[in-house]
Amino acid sequence: MAEFWLISPPGNKDARFQLASPGPISIGREISCGIVLADRAVSRQHATLSWTPPTTQEPGSWRLEDLGSSGGTFVNGMCLSPGKALPLQHGDQIQIAPWNFDVIDQQSSINGARTIVMSGAKEQQQEGTQIERVTISAPATFAQNQLVLLLQSNEAIHKAKDESAVYEALVNAVSKSTRFENVAFVRSTGQGEAVDVLAQVGNIQDPSGKTRMSRTMLRQAREGAVVAKANATGGGIAMSLQGMDVRRAICIPVEFAGALFGFLYLDDSQQRDDAMLTETASVAGAVARMAAQSLGNQQRARMEQRLAMEKQLMFEGFMNSLILTIDAKDPYTRGHSERVAIYAKMLAEAANLGPEMMELAYRCGRVHDIGKINVPGDLLRKPSRLTAEEFAQITVHPDISYKILHPIPQMRDVLPGVLEHHEKWDGSGYPNKLVGEKISVLGRIIGIADCFDAMTSSRAYRPAREIGEVLVEIEKCLGKHFDPELGKVFLSIPVHKLTEHIVTASPAQAE
Repeated sequence: MAEFWLISPPGNKDARFQLASPGPISIGREISCGIVLADRAVSRQHATLSWTPPTTQEPGSWRLEDLGSSGGTFVNGMCLSPGKALPLQHGDQIQIAPWNFDVIDQQSSINGARTIVMSGAKEQQQEGTQIERVTISAPATFAQNQLVLLLQSNEAIHKAKDESAVYEALVNAVSKSTRFENVAFVRSTGQGEAVDVLAQVGNIQDPSGKTRMSRTMLRQAREGAVVAKANATGGGIAMSLQGMDVRRAICIPVEFAGALFGFLYLDDSQQRDDAMLTETASVAGAVARMAAQSLGNQQRARMEQRLAMEKQLMFEGFMNSLILTIDAKDPYTRGHSERVAIYAKMLAEAANLGPEMMELAYRCGRVHDIGKINVPGDLLRKPSRLTAEEFAQITVHPDISYKILHPIPQMRDVLPGVLEHHEKWDGSGYPNKLVGEKISVLGRIIGIADCFDAMTSSRAYRPAREIGEVLVEIEKCLGKHFDPELGKVFLSIPVHKLTEHIVTASPAQAE
């Protein structure tokens, strides 16, 4: 199982919390919380973390949910809506003011980056060290050639299709516009002195592979751009940069709308005067702002996708539970909806109706009988012929299915098939006695798939019929019960593909 941590980044409050499954883990200032954040800005019960185990489709993940806190819970700069859980990923930044945490999955790597430990023993600040805060000038003060470079940089950054491409565009643009020898985009991992080097021009590693970036610069840069300068004798710069022939270094936070994406780091061996160093930091800072905006837009889009996916998973879980509830009412029809969905998808594929209709047919098949939740179980299980009154109760289930699903936006496009799967080509079906092509294509597809599964499955009132007999029956009913063209397509599906999904034992035999 993956090992997850919440770790405060350098320069923030020093805290590390390992997330132990299965949870839930409460977060707040109350002493009873699993993660106690002792600050008045934190609500007593602020948020909660819950573990969702892995499935064949999805890896396991921790889900963060705000509990209606007064100050809000932020992930990557986006405020979570109370009651809506968000699955966390390695590298996410959580803010519960004044606390900041990086989400660390020990088995993951952010965007394939190389994680590198900073060099040397504990960094010392010798006498004369000059790590200074620098004010970045507005682009309006730049020279014409710098503005041209900025426009070119902006174009390259906003053409980038993903984060990695933005990182590369950023370091290349800054290298070109500043002429510094070494430029890198790095991200602190929150694990001791390690950083992820996500892109670089030149090389910021020493011969042993350790980064020569100053830890002090990294910490101070969280509050704004900083520069480090060597004095005339080569001293005065952080000891972690000495011996590397580094005379000037700049570190700039790349951040947008409260989210810190990482740091832009530059250094070289050239002696530059203070005015030139400030000008270089301003140009690099302007490019960093462009990259931060692009990264922010990409991150917001991904966050919205994650929230939408979480909503979809919750919806699918609800629908699965509803389908299982219907299956539980009648052991003879257990699995019927899933099989109808499979046969319907096969038919749509064989008819060359395209991937969209294939997916639609499958989804419709799974929910076409939802309305049977309103039909008494003893009526569904009755072993003898239904009376006219009892049959009338059965025939309302398409209408009930329609009414249940109509308010759900994700189900709007399956409604025709749900309502019309018992309509017949000759107009003798129900509920609206539609004729021929007045029945939707989806309704005609589900109608064939539904009848095939019903005839090849055991029922309380009769045993299953042989597949060959069922296919002959379908052929007889072409142009009467079934769309003649779609029916012919269904009959063309290889028998072995259909047989794979036919239930071979009655519920009594299975038990």
